[in-house]
Amino acid sequence: MEPSVSKPQFGTGLWRVVRTVAAGMVGLRGRASHEQDAPSLSPVQLIITALVFMIIFVATIVTIATLVVGK
Repeated sequence: MEPSVSKPQFGTGLWRVVRTVAAGMVGLRGRASHEQDAPSLSPVQLIITALVFMIIFVATIVTIATLVVGK
């Protein structure tokens, strides 16, 4: 009998990376979710997704500040 090894799930990779980065930015990441997703996530995917999230965040803040100040 072979030991049970969980295989990384494919097909929803982008959604997993986005969900992981979003949860990390908010600070809501459970241990069970982390242990399930960690084997299938690439560090490069996480870094690129996090950079995209930060660019969107900064652009949103700058846009809101510009609209409030009116310049």
